[in-house]
Amino acid sequence: MRRSAPLLLSAALLALAAACGDDASSGPQPVPYQDDGKLTVMTRNLYLGADLNPVIQAGTDPTAFVNATTTVWNRVQANDFNARAERIADEIAATLPDLVGLQEVSLWRTQSPGDAASGNFTPNATTVAIDYLAILLSKLSARGLTYGAAETLDLFDVEVPIATGQDVRLTDRQVILAREGVPVTNPRGQVFTGLLPLPVAGQSLPVKRGWTAVQATIGGQPITFFDTHLEAFDDTARDAQAAELAAVLAGETGRVVLVGDLNSTPGTGGHLAATTAGFTDVWATVGAGSGFTCCFAGDLAQPRAVQDLTERIDHVLVRGATGQLAPVSADVVGEADADRTASGLWPSDHAGVVATITP
Repeated sequence: MRRSAPLLLSAALLALAAACGDDASSGPQPVPYQDDGKLTVMTRNLYLGADLNPVIQAGTDPTAFVNATTTVWNRVQANDFNARAERIADEIAATLPDLVGLQEVSLWRTQSPGDAASGNFTPNATTVAIDYLAILLSKLSARGLTYGAAETLDLFDVEVPIATGQDVRLTDRQVILAREGVPVTNPRGQVFTGLLPLPVAGQSLPVKRGWTAVQATIGGQPITFFDTHLEAFDDTARDAQAAELAAVLAGETGRVVLVGDLNSTPGTGGHLAATTAGFTDVWATVGAGSGFTCCFAGDLAQPRAVQDLTERIDHVLVRGATGQLAPVSADVVGEADADRTASGLWPSDHAGVVATITP
């Protein structure tokens, strides 16, 4: 689905406001938050930056393993997040979500000389190379928008050697962003117990995934907002995580919003668990078109013809009593050719979803 005229107008007005400052040194013009009685949310998988399958497939052969880790690190750098974050920040500036559920918020760190080649896979690198969260917040600030991490959950954490003699460490994070001015309380999160074991150089590392949540007040109404990322590579683990999440959601009362990369098409996995628990699929209610969000090729410079979006696995779902949390609109972002960076990168391997709901 292409971006609607009101969203384009919003982006144009923001750009005009920034251009009309007194001088270049005046900086971006702040865009203050106003509670209009509606809740706008976004779910956005930022993409780790590379497909990790080469590392998994390398097995225990030391040379093949280092070749694979080096290939992955090179791909992460080629899939330049600094440029991609500009486009994601544009999406947020155009839609002004109150809350954003982010997945795959990578923190890449290095250590030189490394020690992982000797078999020490303890994640101990501390030199920050690429911090997706810090970069995105900076891009938003440059647009006059202040968002903060209301809840951050550290997940998969692994450090590997590369051909230069360095170690490269990946820490996956799940983050809820809240716009400054949105009243937010009770931040919390938890790693699922049912996790997929990932073979890395003869070791078995659990792929940590989980959920995060905050409570926001919109239009005087308290709303609990959940963000999650379910397992992508194993249906059994995914369904076990969906059942865990459903049990947590069952304990929530009042108005509840669930967003995330469920790695589940409508009627399966996490989507089925949520709808069975009484949640309404916002896209199915007010969305137009396929709503596909997955997935572009791991090399984000590849043209659409290589791998287009073919599945709807990123969702916004709501649950409330009759008349509560009524879906108003839904839009897919980051899926159009015009959304690509100047160098031709897609903003992510996923598209995102933005939805507005009346509390």
